[in-house]
Amino acid sequence: MTHYELLLAFDTDHPEFCRGFEAGRLWQRIREDHTTWDEVIHVSNAEMLIRMCEAEGRKFRSEDVDDLWVKVEIE
Repeated sequence: MTHYELLLAFDTDHPEFCRGFEAGRLWQRIREDHTTWDEVIHVSNAEMLIRMCEAEGRKFRSEDVDDLWVKVEIE
């Protein structure tokens, strides 16, 4: 099994900051990268990613990795 960990510690431990940072990065990629791509995201952002994909007319698939992570594919 793959092990996931932080690449860079933020200057705050607030979960909403981390969630917002990831959501912002995903939003930018959905709008700019029109290829099919996949990555692993925090499960707490899955609903937000679905909404972003719907807003941009993108298809979304997901597969649970564990309790904290989900692998997503964006078409």
